[in-house]
Amino acid sequence: MNDTSPEMAAKIQALYMQRSGEERMMMCLEMFDFARQLMLSNLQAQGYTGVELKKQIFLRTYRNDFSDEMLDKICEKIENSSF
Repeated sequence: MNDTSPEMAAKIQALYMQRSGEERMMMCLEMFDFARQLMLSNLQAQGYTGVELKKQIFLRTYRNDFSDEMLDKICEKIENSSF
């Protein structure tokens, strides 16, 4: 969903581009960290812990980046790992 008008999107883009590359990178990292904290809080509220929590974090973060076959293989590795 995108409810931002093209004019406002252009203004926001111009404001972002006024920042240095380092500042923009820090903004991205902070947003990713915040989103991960929200995800973690939600998963823990659902009762996920330990390896299953790690697996769910992976799936929520990267589910669209891998085929179902590869997701299954990675989840199996997570389940069998001790990290």
